[in-house]
Amino acid sequence: MNVKELRMSRILNPKSGKSVIIPIDHGIVMGNVEGLEDPLKILKQLIDIGIDGTLLSPGIGKISLGLFSSKDAPGRILTADIPLLSTVPGGSGEVVGHEIIADVEFALRYNFDIVKVLLPWGEREHVQMESVRVVSNLANECDRWNMPLMVEPVLWGEEIPKEKRNDPKLIEHASRMALEMGADILKIPYTGNKSEFRDLVNDLKVPIFVLGGPKMDSVEGVLKVAKESIEAGAKGIVFGRNVWQNPKMKDLVKALKSIIHNGSSLTKVIKDFNLVR
Repeated sequence: MNVKELRMSRILNPKSGKSVIIPIDHGIVMGNVEGLEDPLKILKQLIDIGIDGTLLSPGIGKISLGLFSSKDAPGRILTADIPLLSTVPGGSGEVVGHEIIADVEFALRYNFDIVKVLLPWGEREHVQMESVRVVSNLANECDRWNMPLMVEPVLWGEEIPKEKRNDPKLIEHASRMALEMGADILKIPYTGNKSEFRDLVNDLKVPIFVLGGPKMDSVEGVLKVAKESIEAGAKGIVFGRNVWQNPKMKDLVKALKSIIHNGSSLTKVIKDFNLVR
């Protein structure tokens, strides 16, 4: 096991080799987002439930260190960049600029296990090239320090019509290009077809984690994405809003852990954890 693999192992359950990661880094882009008004309170609850990892912004990473003092604390992934969606705090829209806000030295100084960066696609040409530079520069820096890099390609820009932003072929292209830029880990959407997604996971050759994305219509939909993506070979899930914006957050996390680590069925976890269809 090399140094990168050792660091990656800190976010994986030692028995299943899989991971339930619940990120709380949304405030860096979205501001005081609903459900994360008190991020340390939510983080403490998630740690108590036994998540395998979380994504943290630099600021929350610094002030939450005390919550990770136990030897079985979850792994920590540093969100190292900000794709600014508006010049108005908490606003949204097209990416107006993309910058690194914390380097690999910061990640090492605060004992993070992995660094994560976004790779937005479909932006204006100068912003698109800015994102390419952010990812490629960070990939080189991570290699110098044996720090694993998680890249999250997203189809956000206005050059991509809304109806094409979940297009499996575009997801495949974006994932492959992120790999070519130096990703050690990919955080990507589930394409919706288990057989096709299995082929994509096999072709990419690096650990794949499935993102939760926008709020889903039902708890069953959240669990179904987790179940099918794991069965297709994903290493784990990275679900944020679909977890901590749910009033039954604790039960939902327990259900996700049962699916991912024990292979439980949707019917079983919905019944066991009283998650109404």
